Formats: sequence, C-alpha cells, structure tokens
Amino acid sequence: MKLKRKEIKDFRNELAKKQDWKCTLCGKKMKEDNATLDHCHTHGHVRTVLCRPCNSAEGKVLSWAKRSGADNPGEFLQALLLYWDTDYTNNYIHPVHLTPEEKQLKEYRRRLKSA
Repeated sequence: MKLKRKEIKDFRNELAKKQDWKCTLCGKKMKEDNATLDHCHTHGHVRTVLCRPCNSAEGKVLSWAKRSGADNPGEFLQALLLYWDTDYTNNYIHPVHLTPEEKQLKEYRRRLKSA
C-alpha cells in the first residue's frame, strides 16, 4: 500500500507517537517540526521516524558506503564498526596526533606568544 502525500504528516505523527517521539537512531526526543518519515530509497518502504539530523546522516552514510565500492553497504558498515571497536592501543601513535601533554604545551605556547 502506498501513502498519499497528504497522509504523510498524520502517518508520521502516528508512528512517532508509537515510538514515544524518540528517534530510532539517537534515542533523543523529537518535536513534530524535527521528525522525518524515513524510508528505504531502494524499495520505498517506510521504516521509522527519525530526527532530521539522524535522517540526514543515515542518507549520507549510506551514500558514502556505496561510493566506497562496497558490494553490501551493511556489511561494510558492520566491518567499520568492528574496526573502530578493535583495540589498537599497543600500536604506535601517528606523528601528527598530539598527546594531551603536547596539546597542553601547545596551548601554553600560544598563550605566552599572545601575552
């Protein structure tokens, strides 16, 4: 069944109410002017109501994953999450990364120079 454009607002509000007006992705409370009816751009099926920033991010992330050349964007994102959750603390620190001490020293130097 396909929604009509004039039904979107009422359907979105009904669905958001079932979600207790909480965004499915970030869990934050939504207001009516910040709630969007999310849908699959491949098949058109309505998914849930998302806050505007999460809806925008979802579309951008999906587009980015597809542009990366991944055959399956979902698998790519799962691999990315696993990659982020892997412990790399025993590896070298990249030379352009500033440690907390280096950041503090840089700030002291900036203040000294401006004084």
